[in-house]
Amino acid sequence: MRHPIHGLRRTVPAAGALLGLLALAGCGSALSDSSALGGEARPAAYPGRITLNSQPAGARCILTNTADGSRIGEVTTPAQVPLARGTAIIEAACSAPGHLETTLALRPVRDFAEGIHHPQPVGTGAIQNAAVVRSGSTRRYNDTTVMLPPQSFPSAEARDAWFTDRASAIRAAAAPSIARAQRASNATIDTPQVLQGYLAADLAALDRQKAAAIVAAPAAEAAPEAPARRRR
Repeated sequence: MRHPIHGLRRTVPAAGALLGLLALAGCGSALSDSSALGGEARPAAYPGRITLNSQPAGARCILTNTADGSRIGEVTTPAQVPLARGTAIIEAACSAPGHLETTLALRPVRDFAEGIHHPQPVGTGAIQNAAVVRSGSTRRYNDTTVMLPPQSFPSAEARDAWFTDRASAIRAAAAPSIARAQRASNATIDTPQVLQGYLAADLAALDRQKAAAIVAAPAAEAAPEAPARRRR
């Protein structure tokens, strides 16, 4: 009969190798997170809810889970909206008097908060990575402000300026996530191509709103009064 200690000597290296692979997956996550952040500070811990604001304030927003079509709720901004971690894109369809209806996609993004572990798809981390990608357990939603364009602008120049500024803001908001994915794609779940596709979709929606905006017709100038006839 083989001495028990012989079996122990055979299993210790295997267990050590497993622990090593797990440590490697964890180390890989820390390294890729650092590369992705590129010196940016980590965000605060996700509280399981977001603040939904709008301009103008007081917009009525209906929130829908696009994964299954279920309605999450209806709020008036500003509002606190509970959103558990997950993979679903939430649509916020908002309306306010005198403004164009605006639908904004609330997309869950990779959470870089302290202590959030996103395993890398190497070794034993491949199985763990697949599990968290499916569950969305390392994603979060971010506070969002919905910008509702006026229905009518006093001039084409005013309309163009509003939509140009809004397009610049959308690009600026998307830039950090795209840059993170380009620096370390394994850390961000979404690839640069996916994130650039989201940006293109948001800009296309903005173009549709611009086409729907009204430019007020200039006020017609009053015709000069005809001089009164003198009586003979």
